[in-house]
Amino acid sequence: MLNIRKLHKQFGSHEVLRGIDLTVNQGDVVVILGPSGSGKTTLLRSINFLEPADSGTIELDGKAIEIAKATKQDVRSIRKHTGFVFQNYNLFANKTAEQNITEGLIYGLGLSKNEASVIAQEVLGKVGLREFAHHYPSQLSGGQQQRVGIARAIAAEPKVLLFDEPTSALDPELVGDVLAIMKSLAKAGKTMVVVTHEMGFAREVASEVVFMDGGVIVEQGRPEEIFEFPKEERTQQFLARIIGGAVS
Repeated sequence: MLNIRKLHKQFGSHEVLRGIDLTVNQGDVVVILGPSGSGKTTLLRSINFLEPADSGTIELDGKAIEIAKATKQDVRSIRKHTGFVFQNYNLFANKTAEQNITEGLIYGLGLSKNEASVIAQEVLGKVGLREFAHHYPSQLSGGQQQRVGIARAIAAEPKVLLFDEPTSALDPELVGDVLAIMKSLAKAGKTMVVVTHEMGFAREVASEVVFMDGGVIVEQGRPEEIFEFPKEERTQQFLARIIGGAVS
């Protein structure tokens, strides 16, 4: 279980996260929606200290970490148990698909090259790219690169998978393959926190939908509650814009 309490983050005088509380239970798929600048990505990046928050508490798998007092060991512990999928793939251009996956297993978890290679082949198979193991990122489509990014994220069997707009950099025809992989992970019971504008995915796969605006959680609930009967005016306006229809 992931527990976030009273998370605050400022950039200069601008408060990007204003006391966020969020609980993600094991096996949940929590989808975070909201306009640009609402704090969605900052929240996601603060969970595994890519963008450390200023204050608050993060509890993962029973271990609570007070952010202001977090040690390097605390950060390593959080990162060991979280897998991050980036908007722009973040693959090493000079390494093959397999090497992009084995790098973290060897240097992060201390596995041997052989052990890491076996795992890399296995997770590449899960995303349908086993035959592309020795291709470099430049030889792969955007969708294939993102699937390598997902394979890298699941390789260490993290407790929580964090997805930051995983389809927004893709051409429309490549989005489906990536969403299909994410749906299969959800079906397999993986705990996921997903920042996305893919409303179909949110409706179909999410166990909880969170709407953020202005650095706060405005509203959250089951997909049918948020999409069919949003209570807050800001949520209604956002969904009307995104979906293109009136939300009553």
